[in-house]
Amino acid sequence: MTRMTTPRSSLLAALLAAILFTPACTTPDPPAERTDAPGGAAIARRAAAILLQVSAYDYALVGSLNGQRDLVVSSDRYAVTVRNTVRGINILASDTTAGAADRRGPVRERLLALADGLVVLGRDLSAYADATDAATLARVISGVATGWQRLSDLTGALPPEDEVARTISRGTSFVVTARAERVFSLTVGPYATLADAEAAARRAGQVEGITRTAPFVVRVGTYATRPAAETAAAALAPKGFATSAIAEEQRHEFARSGPAPDVELWREPARVFDTAGAARSVAIAPGGAWLATGSDDGTVAIFSGDGVLRALPRFTAGVAHVAFSDNGEWLFAGGLTLANIRVPSGVASGTSIRLPTPASHAVFVPGARAFVASASGPTGQPAGGAGAIAGRASDGAALPAPFPLSTPAGGAVLAATEAGELLIASAARGGGSDIEVLRVGEDRFPREILRLPGTVRSLAVDKSGTRAAALTDQGVVRFAPRDADPAKTVSTVAPPSAREIAFSVDGTLYVLEATRLIALDAAGPQRWTVPLTDGRRLVMGTRAIVLDGSERLVAVDGAGTVDELGVGGTVQDVSVSADLARVAALVDGRRAVLFTLP
Repeated sequence: MTRMTTPRSSLLAALLAAILFTPACTTPDPPAERTDAPGGAAIARRAAAILLQVSAYDYALVGSLNGQRDLVVSSDRYAVTVRNTVRGINILASDTTAGAADRRGPVRERLLALADGLVVLGRDLSAYADATDAATLARVISGVATGWQRLSDLTGALPPEDEVARTISRGTSFVVTARAERVFSLTVGPYATLADAEAAARRAGQVEGITRTAPFVVRVGTYATRPAAETAAAALAPKGFATSAIAEEQRHEFARSGPAPDVELWREPARVFDTAGAARSVAIAPGGAWLATGSDDGTVAIFSGDGVLRALPRFTAGVAHVAFSDNGEWLFAGGLTLANIRVPSGVASGTSIRLPTPASHAVFVPGARAFVASASGPTGQPAGGAGAIAGRASDGAALPAPFPLSTPAGGAVLAATEAGELLIASAARGGGSDIEVLRVGEDRFPREILRLPGTVRSLAVDKSGTRAAALTDQGVVRFAPRDADPAKTVSTVAPPSAREIAFSVDGTLYVLEATRLIALDAAGPQRWTVPLTDGRRLVMGTRAIVLDGSERLVAVDGAGTVDELGVGGTVQDVSVSADLARVAALVDGRRAVLFTLP
């Protein structure tokens, strides 16, 4: 028998072929599966902030539509706010779509559902901002409810996060509801002229309204059912109305309940109420407990924080200054004559101050519990000793010597520290300005601390009394009034174009110019600037409050972030309470608009 054999070279070739062939025939591993959408928690936080803001503003708008006065916004102010919100919604939706691309899982699906709902809400917000239609507002309210539900669904698929949970709880506590019902309107007309329509309305009797533009139509009434409208139409026939029209309409009723979104609505008035006529100055007490206005006709009006008029003392001349003591129990008011008035009775106490001219400055000195005012001399008087500085204890008692103080004819500029020091700037003999300090109730004479070039227009001192600044016609000068040699600490930090200066509680110096607000570090360097259109007033609370033009009031925080406050008119005056948390604006000479700063 013959045995077949395979050459060694053939075996090696076969083995090599097997090795090379095996990988080519093996099924490749599947690609790694895409994980669920990342960034879900960040999107949830941003969506929660958007929904919280819309919920708060819906609450305020409904209050306004229902004629309420607290925590309300007008439709115009609502429109301004939600247009900014819509931009945020569109950015959020774009980011959500990009982050969910090529992803799988429950987070992705819920993110997209939330984004889709917010986009629809954004369209309705824009539509309401354009037309302020009741049916559109009802859709907005429904869209917000849907948004909160979809956000809750999303958080159920994410690790728990306290911040989002708190926002959802807070936002859904502001209950805003919309109810729609079918009604029937009865109208007569149209008429060729408004006079014809008004004559028809008088003939018809009680009517709901008349359109003021052509076509001129008289709306007689609104009825729950068509038969009721038909009965009313039949009653018009004997009055000469041969034809009338009945139309079916949808009417919406809105309501709000739950806790007030006072924190979220800090940019909007916490309260609005009418004041005495021709008012030009305003002051607000700590905690917003009291508000006072002064008018050109000599009227001082004292209101409780909820807008109730409590007293109406009068002066014989216009009231240029109103200022509360730091406990809100006393009010210093007047112009040429100033008096200490008990709050809320309005009864004057002690002896009034009579100045040679209307007061140019009036301040409360906390540490000494006293009011101090200054005035220039009468026109035409020779220089030297014609002006005056006078003061009273908070209850009206006369202050001891050196009061009253004589000043140069130009008067004096005043600023006070928490410790009871009064800084006084007045014209120096030979030119420039003298800066003096007086510890009210302790010193018998003011003590000169330095002389500055130029004329001082404004003084500011920080809460501790260690830093001060003067606005002169040669620039803004900073100095340390308590230094052993204050003159050696003088430095010019801003140009003479500045209009007002003020210190914040952390020692930051704010300088207001026509076109910008400048923040200067306590150590000296400029921190930031905020552009303005026409900066007119600067007062300091927990944030800097700036009147930019005549109708724009803004709050600027320590980082330079600007928030516009909803004053809704022309601002005559603005003031901040001694606790720095309340702002009062006098608007259109007749309305007090109150804000609570965060």
